[in-house]
Amino acid sequence: MDKSEMPEWAVAYLAHADEEGYVPFNHDRRLGQNQYASRAVNGRLGDPNLGEGLRWKGLDKSCYHSILVHQDDLVEYHRRYIEFRDKVSRGEWQWR
Repeated sequence: MDKSEMPEWAVAYLAHADEEGYVPFNHDRRLGQNQYASRAVNGRLGDPNLGEGLRWKGLDKSCYHSILVHQDDLVEYHRRYIEFRDKVSRGEWQWR
């Protein structure tokens, strides 16, 4: 995604990109606390796998603060998570 196409909130993440273009998946806590938002990255603890098909780093580490998403996939993960969070708040999601 070209920088000019990114939402303003996402552009701020680019300052934290590593040499391969990976950024913290929830740097400004838009998705709430990282410990909860990270569970949907790969479907842990009954959350759906919202990170499928996106590029990630740090999933093999035990600390959710180490999770990075590729800058081109950042906006898509946020969209998916916010949609999921809205479904939960409307009672449209049932945990296993």
